[in-house]
Amino acid sequence: MGIRINQAAAAAALLMAACGAAPDGVTQDAASPEWVPIPAENLLLIDTEKGPVTVELNPAFAPEHAARMRALSASGTMDGQRFYRVIESFVAQGGLKDEAAIEDWATLENENDRPYGGERFVPLGNEDLFAPEVGHIDGFPVGRNADLEQEWLLHCPGAMAMARDTDPDSGSTEFYIVLDAQRYLDRNLTIFGRVIDGMEHVQALKRGERAIENGVIQPPEKGDLIERFRVASDLPEDERPAWEKMDTRSDAFEAFKTSLRVRDNEFFYRKPPEVLDICSFTAPVRPAGSD
Repeated sequence: MGIRINQAAAAAALLMAACGAAPDGVTQDAASPEWVPIPAENLLLIDTEKGPVTVELNPAFAPEHAARMRALSASGTMDGQRFYRVIESFVAQGGLKDEAAIEDWATLENENDRPYGGERFVPLGNEDLFAPEVGHIDGFPVGRNADLEQEWLLHCPGAMAMARDTDPDSGSTEFYIVLDAQRYLDRNLTIFGRVIDGMEHVQALKRGERAIENGVIQPPEKGDLIERFRVASDLPEDERPAWEKMDTRSDAFEAFKTSLRVRDNEFFYRKPPEVLDICSFTAPVRPAGSD
């Protein structure tokens, strides 16, 4: 579940004075606000039997996949579908399962990565096992490789991506949400969003057995229902939820990371290393207008 503040705001406020200037390599606007709104067209709302899930779409990295989610929303196609393959500590997969229905939606060319050089990249601040560089762009965890001249979104918990067959360009209407970090999948499948609220409901979905049909829930059992699948911009304006995220170029975000990296509380009588795993935390979000 996204950090719904005031936890993050409090940590940031306490450490603002200590944070100082942005670290080397950070492209940061001194006037950057702490919080920025998430556009309604990038808010995907999934009502499940377990509860509501809110996803932030990322058209900057995966424009065609974000557009597909908007099209599926507008068509109502996902309403009544199920999370039919859910594997503990791996992924929750849902969407269209009927081959005839899937054929109505053309497959998409993969958007697994994009050219290196996003100017809004903010480095994590320590090394990573899977990528030469990791950090954040607009709240999303990102890996980069200057030699490959590519950057990509990461399979951290809450990442939403397109399922596919062996062909890298065979994704269409079946998505999955990452339950636990699966970084070996990075650059092999297209991530197009991240869960910003309701991850506890995703984690509560009915599981299949990985050893039986690779986790597909077997009859007569059924996976949990997708009751409604909507993009906020398709709703009447007075019914749209509004969310905002901490600007990952801001001093507040640097302070937030410092609060996680530096464990000075007296509880830690053996001080942990000042290292962060890029998938061990999420960039803070909150309902718009929260203080």
